[in-house]
Amino acid sequence: MKKLRLVPAFLAVIALGACDTDNLLNPLPVDEISDEIAITDAGSAQAALVGAYSSLQGLYGGSWVIWTDLLTDDVEHTGTFGSFADGDLHNFRPNMGTIDGMWTTHYSGIDRVNRIIQKVSSIDGIDAGDANQIMGEAYAIRGLLYFNLVRAWGGVPLVLTPPASLDEAGQVARATAAEVWAQIESDLAQAATMLSGSSNDEHTFFTPGAVTAVEAKVALYQGEWGTAASKAQQLVNSGDYALVTNLRDAFTADGDPSAEDILRISFTATEWCSQGWWYRYDGRLEVGATWDIYNLYEPGDLRFDLNFDGTRNDGIQVIKWPTPIGAEDIHVVRYADVLLMAAEALAEQNTLSAAVDYLNQIRNRAGVGEYELGTDLVTQQDVLDAIYLERRLELAFEGERWHDLVRTGRAVDVLSFTGRFAPHEVLWPIPVGEMDTAPNLVQNPGY
Repeated sequence: MKKLRLVPAFLAVIALGACDTDNLLNPLPVDEISDEIAITDAGSAQAALVGAYSSLQGLYGGSWVIWTDLLTDDVEHTGTFGSFADGDLHNFRPNMGTIDGMWTTHYSGIDRVNRIIQKVSSIDGIDAGDANQIMGEAYAIRGLLYFNLVRAWGGVPLVLTPPASLDEAGQVARATAAEVWAQIESDLAQAATMLSGSSNDEHTFFTPGAVTAVEAKVALYQGEWGTAASKAQQLVNSGDYALVTNLRDAFTADGDPSAEDILRISFTATEWCSQGWWYRYDGRLEVGATWDIYNLYEPGDLRFDLNFDGTRNDGIQVIKWPTPIGAEDIHVVRYADVLLMAAEALAEQNTLSAAVDYLNQIRNRAGVGEYELGTDLVTQQDVLDAIYLERRLELAFEGERWHDLVRTGRAVDVLSFTGRFAPHEVLWPIPVGEMDTAPNLVQNPGY
């Protein structure tokens, strides 16, 4: 099986001009990058792009997915790591290493793609198609990274070009959330105009379809129901994607591609996707499923056996990632998510019959009965509640639950029962190191 091979993060940083490791809003100024490691031709530009993808690998294979799930009613801390205990207890602090690491990884990736965007268009002799493809993927990566940032922190600094000096970098201030959303949409739209129509059988880098899927998620998060429905249905009608019959085929130990993949982060066995390590008995069992999600599946639901294998006093094992250290990949978006996005966006527009049709495709694949509109689901809210539930069941442990609760305004009601959650925690604290280095930054409320 051929997989996109991502270079180690430190080599990728060297290829682009290493960033200041203490503060990723203060990358190495452009004029300090040596000629030997600058982006000068198509080959070095492609290498730089691979380095940008390695930022996604470090993010999704590291804390991003597991941490966001740990904040919800689906996952609980079962091990000994203090940072995970803090997440489970919602002990958010500006000096938390986990939050600092996620912020840093995002801006490291942004710095990499900014250098690509700045340099590639001025390379002499580069094929126009190659340049557009490289820059299109760079814009898409930046759009995805800012999408994550605005969901977690709200308005964040919009760093769109490499700073000319460290002094300039230290003067950054927060943009408004609206400005960040506008930049995300602009980056994704720019990517869509530059990427070729060719597909990638591995689904491990941005294609036009992957951009459309992320655009659907961006629109859904902002309540732009017409756009979300249109983008999701564009993918449905393309015929390029399908639900796999065997659920395990979408989550294999060696990362084999499937018809359900739209965009996934690739790993090899030596690169170590950590999700199974955190969840499994033969890993650390640092986190486990809650009884709430465990008991939520209907009898005969095939997703139960995909997700769970045994319970012990120290936790419920999640086996969605089939090995503790392996080459299984992380989905950024898969086709089941697209169907559920289409269902939700249509339901929000009161187009209930089509919404339930999409919802039932997911339920049929899971081996549970279809909903009948007018009998099982009567009102618009009935349909929306059924979609929310199906997203929880279908996308469990994939890093979607927290974002779904926040974007639908249900986080306070759903999570407050634990006595741990405070409403201001829908936005995370900006790391203290960033606040100290960039005095124009303003901390989120409550921290």
